[in-house]
Amino acid sequence: NTMDDENSVVSDNGSVQDDEDLPFDPNAADGERPSIKFPRNCKQRLIAVASSRTRTPSKKAIAHSCIVKLLVQRVNPNYAEPWRCKNQSAGAGTGFLVSGRRIVTNAHVVRNCTHVRARKSLSPVMYSCTVEWVAVRLDLAILSVNDEDAFFGSESRESSLPGGKDVDHVAVAVADATLDKPAASTNEKGRPVDNAATSGQGLPLCSDLPQLDENVTCAGFPRGGQQISVTRGVVSRVDLNSLGVLRIQIDAAINPGNSGGPVFDEQGRVIGVASSHLRGGSNIGYIIPTEVLLHFMRMTEDGLEANPIERSALNCKRRKGELEKSSSSINQESESTNHKIVGIVGPRTVPSVSSLGLCTQTLESKALRKKLGLKKASDGGVRVSGTSWPSPFLDADGPDGPGDVRLLIDDVLLTIDGVEVGQDGTIPLSADRPYERIGKSYLITRHRVGHQVELGVIRDGRHMTLPATLRPNRYICPVHDSFDAHPSYVVCGGCVFVPLSSPWVLTHKHGFPAFNSISSNPAKRDEQIIVLSKVLADEVNVGYHHKRFLILRSINGKEPTNMRDVIRYILDAARKEEYLEFRCCALNQDSPGTLICLNVEDCKGGEERILKQHMIAQWCSDDIFPPELKEKFKGEATKAMCSLLSKEF
Repeated sequence: NTMDDENSVVSDNGSVQDDEDLPFDPNAADGERPSIKFPRNCKQRLIAVASSRTRTPSKKAIAHSCIVKLLVQRVNPNYAEPWRCKNQSAGAGTGFLVSGRRIVTNAHVVRNCTHVRARKSLSPVMYSCTVEWVAVRLDLAILSVNDEDAFFGSESRESSLPGGKDVDHVAVAVADATLDKPAASTNEKGRPVDNAATSGQGLPLCSDLPQLDENVTCAGFPRGGQQISVTRGVVSRVDLNSLGVLRIQIDAAINPGNSGGPVFDEQGRVIGVASSHLRGGSNIGYIIPTEVLLHFMRMTEDGLEANPIERSALNCKRRKGELEKSSSSINQESESTNHKIVGIVGPRTVPSVSSLGLCTQTLESKALRKKLGLKKASDGGVRVSGTSWPSPFLDADGPDGPGDVRLLIDDVLLTIDGVEVGQDGTIPLSADRPYERIGKSYLITRHRVGHQVELGVIRDGRHMTLPATLRPNRYICPVHDSFDAHPSYVVCGGCVFVPLSSPWVLTHKHGFPAFNSISSNPAKRDEQIIVLSKVLADEVNVGYHHKRFLILRSINGKEPTNMRDVIRYILDAARKEEYLEFRCCALNQDSPGTLICLNVEDCKGGEERILKQHMIAQWCSDDIFPPELKEKFKGEATKAMCSLLSKEF
């Protein structure tokens, strides 16, 4: 018998009676007991009994049902040998559902992926996904599920429980029903809360920054198990990363596999995305605040993509007296000439982090402050000391107008959009938290590229307000693989020339001289630094086998600006000269101290042998071949250099 309450009992034949009305005969058999009239509300009472024995899922269970495990197959480029890729590797990460049937994760989780599969935490089935959007420098990505109806749809099974639901799927069903309900549009402070649940399945997102020492919970699929893992901690710090983007430090454990997982506050709202941890540190983990995530999602909703010039310097079509062309004009020129824009492959990419392009100096020196016209000791401000990318923005004269509407060297930057900049270059975190300070870059990186800000400056003791349009930083040494760095190469006489990039430097980190002195220099339109990466040993290049890590200065007297110039000058010299002369220099040397001289006929005869020995399909990569030559040679453009020299061009 199953007890319903204190005064009633459910008999074996299904009837329900009160204990005081039930006749009792200890000697009577079960079949001889008197029949009892079946009450009208028996069905409802039975459902209540079954429901009371099924545990109602908590808010945590509902939240966990929206967390997914990602299994990623990737093939990374090989910058040491750019004509081939590395072996296929597998990785895992975490993601979570947001509005619009999308999955949010970290960009480094799905970088260079060839196949991605996702599994809900309460489901055993894997589903294939497609990477739709990536923000490499924000380390965020948005995925879509190929079979959305199967992944997001309600799954029902035949069961003995009321409603036909199986026990393992009750939590999922309740989560789906709960997330479909509209949530409050404001929080306890009266501020608007971006809640993904109001527009479909997904976790609620809170744009407010958490307070210091506030409890947080990190959920994901780290190494060491197959099921979801939960760690807890507190908010330790609100800071900026090296790019000036907001980040939050927590002491909850973030391990490999946690990347891309949600971090919840005490109300169960997502306040950030788990991103990384500090190696060698003790419980120092970093999360990307929801504020940055929402900034990324708004750009994807508006379809804002990175300018092709950001993706590669070779997309900058520069002629004499011309400035960089805009994204639209580059696209139009590309379409008209049927040229593929370099670097635009894979998922769509949002623009890079916004920047003013300024280098500043703190004004903690009393003498320097007085020299620049700051009278009070309490006055804030920083000195403009230079620029991080070449632009008429800091020139006294230029095409943008007279000098009094642009920042100049020795100007004092006082305010950005009305927010005062301190002597040490910091600003108040927010109006609600004025006693917490953060770097001034936060006022810039929180806006998208193209946004205009107002700068309050002092010039020669005179207060001024100047407008400034935010632009992305471009460096002569590309930083991020699959964004602005690409594995390009040219092989001539066994000499391998590549453009200098951070991924290439990291590949040769052992025994490689530091390029920090030049790697952070601003990019000058289509300029690249060409490096002799190594020499593939052959009879053609005897005497130069040990040469590597040298900067190429000239080819037969001509100084190449980028990799396309290298191809142009090699083909031109091979047709007109008997020898190819590559003048190179070591790091921080002004004059070329190394001369590599190769016989043109020997290079032609040994080209096929060298390429075959090292399994190189073509003598240069497709992305750097000059467009004017590619049309003439069609498919033969990059296969062999000697075949091109026999033709007219």
